[in-house]
Amino acid sequence: MLRKILLVMLCFSLLYSTSTQFSLAEIPGEIKENNISIEYRNVTVYAPAVAETEDGYIGVISTITATIQNKGSGRVFVDTLPLAQIDMQGSARLAVKVASALVENDKRCDVNPSEYDYFFVIRTSAPIIGGPSAGAIMTAAVTSLLENWTMDSETVMTGMINPDGSIGPIGGIPKKIDAAYSVGATRFLIPKGQMTYLDTIVETVTENGWMQTTTKTVLKNVSEYAMENYGMEVFEVEDINDVLIYYTGWYFPVIKSNDSITTEDYIESMKPLATTLLNQAENTYGNASVSFNITDIPNFYPYYYRNQVTDFLNDAEDALIESEDWFEKDLYYTSTSKSFQSLINSQFVIYACEYFNAESKNDYVYKTLQNALDFYINQSILAKNTKIMGTTSLQCVGAAQKRASDAGSYLSDAEVKYQNGDYFTALYNIAYAVQRCESIGWWLGLTSHFNDTGTINSQELNDLAGEYIQDAQQAVVYSSVILQEIGKTSSYINDANSLLENARKDKENGYPAAALFEALESLSNSNLALELIDGITKDKVDRANESAHASISESRLRGIEPVLAVSYYEYAKSFVEDSVDIAMFYYKYSDLIPGVLTFTGTFGKQSSRYIDIPESRFSLWNYGILKYKEFFVLFALIGGICGIGLGIIIGNMSSKKEKEKIYETWTPRSVNDYFKNQKNQHLSEEKMPRSIEDYYKKSK
Repeated sequence: MLRKILLVMLCFSLLYSTSTQFSLAEIPGEIKENNISIEYRNVTVYAPAVAETEDGYIGVISTITATIQNKGSGRVFVDTLPLAQIDMQGSARLAVKVASALVENDKRCDVNPSEYDYFFVIRTSAPIIGGPSAGAIMTAAVTSLLENWTMDSETVMTGMINPDGSIGPIGGIPKKIDAAYSVGATRFLIPKGQMTYLDTIVETVTENGWMQTTTKTVLKNVSEYAMENYGMEVFEVEDINDVLIYYTGWYFPVIKSNDSITTEDYIESMKPLATTLLNQAENTYGNASVSFNITDIPNFYPYYYRNQVTDFLNDAEDALIESEDWFEKDLYYTSTSKSFQSLINSQFVIYACEYFNAESKNDYVYKTLQNALDFYINQSILAKNTKIMGTTSLQCVGAAQKRASDAGSYLSDAEVKYQNGDYFTALYNIAYAVQRCESIGWWLGLTSHFNDTGTINSQELNDLAGEYIQDAQQAVVYSSVILQEIGKTSSYINDANSLLENARKDKENGYPAAALFEALESLSNSNLALELIDGITKDKVDRANESAHASISESRLRGIEPVLAVSYYEYAKSFVEDSVDIAMFYYKYSDLIPGVLTFTGTFGKQSSRYIDIPESRFSLWNYGILKYKEFFVLFALIGGICGIGLGIIIGNMSSKKEKEKIYETWTPRSVNDYFKNQKNQHLSEEKMPRSIEDYYKKSK
């Protein structure tokens, strides 16, 4: 009889254990299905916009509910009603990127933004005029959610977000202030520099029986408009830090590094190279000058060959002088760049002189082209096959591969020019390609001067290059859409597209390191297309300088020498006085490089709840207690029976209280009401969805 009782109890316990999951009590902000638990936080903010009606343009309010959830993979989802233009999706993606960059560098926070998915639900009462003016508030919302900061309920803002975290210009501010007042805002944030606006005033004057209507444009103050009409304060914000201070009271400390950019290791590696190239440039220029003086170069209409060659020789001398000047200022990479320019022009002058001295000009160009092709093949193989061991060799090999790719493009063009009989252009392209091939060895040789920290294999490098090519593509599309929306154009977009195409080709042709850095260049150009919409100011240049400086210093603290970033940072300094737009580009580019170098090699391995959800392997028998399983089953059975009994008692008590409780559907009338009801930016237990499907039903 006892055996039968034990057998029944054993069967019951096994059935119970196979049909029941171990679980914790539900808490706000968590969804559980089977063995999967997903935590999330959300916040609703107001975004003012402009809508077109039969009576003209008016200000309207959109609500944006931003949600983050863990066990994600950095994906962004946008749901709009009515349907918004594509720039809303672009703004959401950029908002996540900027917020993620801020949080990743915040030592106070241990959240990894790439392990979350992001949802934006945008609702408005009327179709709004396109524009990226919600970008900044979406960035503030995502940042606050990741950091778990509470947002102020009476602050409303308008402004686009730039890739560097600065706030970009928008339009329709007075109408947006009207809309903000309708939801109880007491403070309104606008982009810096937009405190004034133009207003059109129509005046009707009656004189001598004649009625005359005049229209004139007057300059008005935004702050006065808001205060006089609504008692609302208006503040200018320059970057996302300003926005966060007003909304949350928190901000990200601005890191200003006093560390020297040009370290002893950097100087020891670049100075000998700069010295060698300067000597080569001087010798080549001397040879070019001698050849030019003893060569009879024709100078008649319509080509005036001698005048053309003279110009190239003068350019070679100017670049040589600049190289010497920068060398004296200890800007060694800048010196090498100028030496390189001098070498190209001097080499072309030598080719031109030999061309006019040759018996068969066609044969001379053909032979020169073939020699250059042979040299290119050898050097490109070297760049392609040099093993990348770590972060330093990644940079050096990337620079070498980029130069091999450039040389190949110039030689391809030289072949076309040769076939078309344009020998002069063909010779210049050959001179450029030869010097580019020479520089391959220079860059590969730099690796030995630094510790090659970190590891990376070929598959990881290909994946990383592909990831940044996708980022660059998104940036190009986003910037193009925004520029079109506000009626602007930018040459940076053309450059970004060109670099993006080169990156794709180089990745396919076995130059993944070159593809990676070309994608970064493309990304820098796309970013600048937006950031420089309203022009270049000293503040922008200084901010770009400080950001790049801090990134380089942070990279060194991690044990990584960002030799390529330092080189371009140094190069940027040489343009600050005369070409600030070029300086901005190289500061931005040097700022991006250290971030790429800090990768861990685990990209592509994160799982999402949508993709490759791992199977549960939890088992009670995996803890080394198999030999005590009989006792464990017995204890589990007793515990289960006690739990069932206790659950019945509690359930009866709860059901009585439940009958007495009346639930009401709650709709927030303002952001303030929303936060009063939702502490800590979580859903209340009463509103807690019990499944993923239920969550989406409640979010509609």
